Amino acid sequence: MSFVILGTGSDLPPKIVTNEDVERASTDYDPVRAGQSLHEWVMRRAGVASRHRLEGGEGTSDMAVRAARRALDNAGVTVEEIDLVVLGTFTSDSRQPSTVSLVQQALGGSAKCLQLETACTGFVDSLLVATSVMSAAEYRTALVITTEAMSAVVDPERFMYQSLFGDGAAAVILRDLPGSGYGIEALRTHTDATHCDWTWVPGGGTKHPITAQVLAERSQYVSLDAKAIYRFAVDKMVEASHEVLGIAGLTIDDVDWLIPHQTGANIIAEVVEELKVPPERVITCLDHTGNVSGASVAIALDEARAGGLLNDGDRVLIPVVGGGMAWGAVSLVWRRPVADALAQERAAS
Repeated sequence: MSFVILGTGSDLPPKIVTNEDVERASTDYDPVRAGQSLHEWVMRRAGVASRHRLEGGEGTSDMAVRAARRALDNAGVTVEEIDLVVLGTFTSDSRQPSTVSLVQQALGGSAKCLQLETACTGFVDSLLVATSVMSAAEYRTALVITTEAMSAVVDPERFMYQSLFGDGAAAVILRDLPGSGYGIEALRTHTDATHCDWTWVPGGGTKHPITAQVLAERSQYVSLDAKAIYRFAVDKMVEASHEVLGIAGLTIDDVDWLIPHQTGANIIAEVVEELKVPPERVITCLDHTGNVSGASVAIALDEARAGGLLNDGDRVLIPVVGGGMAWGAVSLVWRRPVADALAQERAAS
């Protein structure tokens, strides 16, 4: 079997929050004490100038539906052709029904639907699940979606989390095209739960339901051990990259494009340096999206496709790392979507 991405789509909410907006809302940043504006602080460390935020009663399902429709259009595939939908999010609209069920309700179709909750590794994990289920059930076409509303789990008064994270969604259409020469070459994911407390959202679960005390402690919001995560993120993205390339019998010189998880500009820079990838071959969207958890790399992939960066036959390497702690990577050969090829032919004529 050969699993090929036929098309991509993404969605970013229209509301844009700048670093100046974050500084005005935060209660724990003092520009006088820091000797610089929050914008200067964030750009030097994380490289995020702005991020998108949901508003108006919308949720992760709304972004997912829009991203999915754009991916279907780009691939030239109808929803009736979809056999499987795999969606990754840890910020569902509600506990039940699941976000993936709401997406199917909006899109139509009768595909089998599955949902994962693996945060920043969500896109690669969702690809792993989708390709595994397609192989086992002999499905031909899958819709893979990652969608996160990080604004729902970051403290509105804490500048670091508000600076780093954004909202958004992205989707890809996978089809089994044996012998095509395109598609996923190697894919691996891993977990080391001994470090699972490095990312923590205690409030709101079964052990710590939302109470007045939880709200007073603000423990319904995400907490990170940023120093520990930094080194882990660099090491594991580099390790996962070499692992999948080794499985595919490739070296980093065979890679045309690197799309690392959009953790922060400083982490990305170290990954790029250790892998020895020329900076001009690195694709990011971090500056205008922030870290959108599992949706980050899929958004960057879609923006690269829409911007004409990806050529037919290009090899793309996507390493990710996230809470759990989890990490992984996928190496794939890009196939230009039919809609993009037709548009290019029309423009040429």
